[in-house]
Amino acid sequence: MINKPIDQITEADLDDLVRSSVAERKTLDYKQQLPDTNDAGKRELLADLSSFANTAGGDLVFGMTESGGVPTGIPGVDIGNTDQEVLRFDSIIRDGLSPRIRHTTRAVLLANGGYVLIIRSERSWYGPHRVVFKGDSRFYGRTTNGKYELDVTDLRNAFLFASTVTDKISAFRSERVIALENGQPLVPLAEGPKLVIHCMALESFGANPQYDVLALNGIQPMYANRLSGWGVRINFEGRIFIAAGEPFNAYTQIYRNGVIEAVRVGVLNSSQNPGIIPSLAYEEAVVSYLPQCFQIMKKLGCSPPVLVGISLIGVRGLKLAADLMVELNMGGSSAIDRDVLMLPEIVVEDLSTPVAPLLKPTLDLVWNACGFPSSPYFDAAGKWIGRRT
Repeated sequence: MINKPIDQITEADLDDLVRSSVAERKTLDYKQQLPDTNDAGKRELLADLSSFANTAGGDLVFGMTESGGVPTGIPGVDIGNTDQEVLRFDSIIRDGLSPRIRHTTRAVLLANGGYVLIIRSERSWYGPHRVVFKGDSRFYGRTTNGKYELDVTDLRNAFLFASTVTDKISAFRSERVIALENGQPLVPLAEGPKLVIHCMALESFGANPQYDVLALNGIQPMYANRLSGWGVRINFEGRIFIAAGEPFNAYTQIYRNGVIEAVRVGVLNSSQNPGIIPSLAYEEAVVSYLPQCFQIMKKLGCSPPVLVGISLIGVRGLKLAADLMVELNMGGSSAIDRDVLMLPEIVVEDLSTPVAPLLKPTLDLVWNACGFPSSPYFDAAGKWIGRRT
């Protein structure tokens, strides 16, 4: 892989590859011509990109000559309309691989008027990825000698690795929820039911990256009082942002591997109506804060997929607030029959995705726990409207 963000690669960087004789390797492959537009060319493209995703990621570079894997020149390729060509490749990649890979395509303009087209396939923690173009069903990996088709043992190891990563995420989340349930938060918290959001990138548990979380500032804890403000501390886990006042009613912990744990006390119980969860306020807390979590992860450089886990702790016997029309249309509210509602994790493929449609099925489960079929605060398209439909 070229050691530079793909959107910053220039002709000078490509010249450096030739001048320094940077040979093809597991993460880098040179091609003189664009792939053929026939089925064979599309299969070859998909095999190359999936092999990168299933191994260590890499760059597929079109428009450079090579000899024995060492680049010799940059003649470039002719591209009439770069936007259309990028869209064409993106369409082939999107429809020809399962599950989809994360990739970026860039056309670098050369002084001679030609282009070098680079497709960067990211290392996947959500594979293995399979070529499914026109009935094909093959998996590929990659070594320094190029791509190869995965055999039964390779496939077993690939699936086992993916399973191990998700198991690590589930174990981490369970441990944290149990700790919070048992009164062991990362800072002293006020008494009462807790709303918890965990955002966990698969790569955080597969590659164990270490981000510069100490440089983060200005992060507001979930539903913190803007007037009283909040503070920030460095701790063993990384950096923690805490609502003002002690015992605290909210914190957001940013772990060094990019994981986020946001906790809020007070939004799941009403001082005016004991035993009632203010349904509108609690849903608003989730819907409004999750995009902030995604912004933090993007700032750190975390790569999706990301698993989002929402948990409600200490809620046995509580009911969701519902107005009379909701009660009449959906049935009466029942009390939650367990201490912890640990909702299923949501898979997020793109950190720019609107959160409401992702959250609706999960938030519906909380209403199910109280005897209702769904949340009344979403419209038919899955948009959160913040009021009864």
